[in-house]
Amino acid sequence: MNFELQFYQGIPLRLIKRNYKKTKAKRFLINDTSQNVWIPNKHLTHDGTIKPGENLDYIFRKAKRQLELAGVKW
Repeated sequence: MNFELQFYQGIPLRLIKRNYKKTKAKRFLINDTSQNVWIPNKHLTHDGTIKPGENLDYIFRKAKRQLELAGVKW
């Protein structure tokens, strides 16, 4: 699994270590804070890396408050 820091349009994201065997999404920390967001597997490779060119804007539009609490301007 890719637990390294990844970026989506300047938003720092890190995959949380947990068992994802039967889940349809993976959970990411925003800016290494306690704020998190779930990203569906269709946007990720098998190891949790965000696929290049994926449009995740709809996820972050729903998570405006989490971004604000994590100190991220988007």
